[in-house]
Amino acid sequence: MKKTKVVIASLLKPIDDTRMYEKFGLSMAETNKYDINIIGFDSKNVRTHEGITFHPHGPFGRLSFQRLIHPFKVFKKYIQLKPEIIIANTHELLIVSSVYKILFGSKLIYDLRENYVKNIRFTQVFPPAVRPFLAVWVRMKEWLSRPFINHYILAERVYNKQLPFLSKRVTVIENKYAPQTHESTAYRNPDPEYIDLLYTGTISESNGVFDAIDITKSLHLCDPKVRLRIVGYCALKKDLMRLHKEIEHYEFIELNGGDHLVPHLEIIEAIQKADFGFVLKRSNGGINDDKILTRLFEYTANKLPILLLNNPTWLQFCAEFNAAIEVNPDDFDAKTLLNTMKTKTFYDRGNASSSLWSSEKPKLLNLLEELSGQ
Repeated sequence: MKKTKVVIASLLKPIDDTRMYEKFGLSMAETNKYDINIIGFDSKNVRTHEGITFHPHGPFGRLSFQRLIHPFKVFKKYIQLKPEIIIANTHELLIVSSVYKILFGSKLIYDLRENYVKNIRFTQVFPPAVRPFLAVWVRMKEWLSRPFINHYILAERVYNKQLPFLSKRVTVIENKYAPQTHESTAYRNPDPEYIDLLYTGTISESNGVFDAIDITKSLHLCDPKVRLRIVGYCALKKDLMRLHKEIEHYEFIELNGGDHLVPHLEIIEAIQKADFGFVLKRSNGGINDDKILTRLFEYTANKLPILLLNNPTWLQFCAEFNAAIEVNPDDFDAKTLLNTMKTKTFYDRGNASSSLWSSEKPKLLNLLEELSGQ
């Protein structure tokens, strides 16, 4: 049987990115119906897999000339591969993907992982002077490409309300946890000699890493068994410099990553060895208010108790499993918090398996079958 050729493409994600590879790529490969090609920047951690071909490119800065010209290199790769379905993982590829569709008739899916305009406006990734122009340019691309998009995939339900350019051809496919064959779901193995706290994901001030450090230091004063492991990548140099200064004299705080990406397997291992995970991402102009963060799915699927910022959406999500303790980083009593951590029972209700990718995979495969005519 002839396989449908699919390209999953991004500029700023690694080729073994969890959504592109572990969720979309591996789910498609299981069907044996697709010739899957993943375009992203190079990663030292790539594993080979039958039916999936990786097309790596070198990483580049967010404000670099390489980022500006690289969509045209991706377009050349499209011409070489001749995909029947393109899944564009970022707005940078909308124009070249639309042009390819016009010329060669492929099906085009826009996988919206972020509300990019909101991110540009309310985060510190780009200089303040250029943010309004970048935001207008991105939204213009999203409107101009609308006639050529066969289907939109949304990583968050709230994007249905936030994004004005969407058509009726929309499927929500959330970033739930996709355990690999060598990963044991909800396997807990913390060190009984310590109280291990964990911060995972993008390392930044807005994501709450410095709040997590401050809370850990206060808890450690109450009980020296408290430790913190920080696992993730820091894109902003000023945050990375501050991070090193904040932890350099504290042996009970460990960093894995910082200036480099961390394999997802190491993140999951850290989750399964921890006693509590921090979720302290700030509102930041309303960007995060209604989003279910990937780490919430990963923590709850692995039954990791959570120290959680007061966000109504997240509190409601965690209440379903009794998964969290609400924490205000600006106003908390360390002794009271520590006592609650030691005495509270977690995950005694609900079904945490609802945070697994298995509930999202059929949506993806049904959509691809519909578009490919299989």
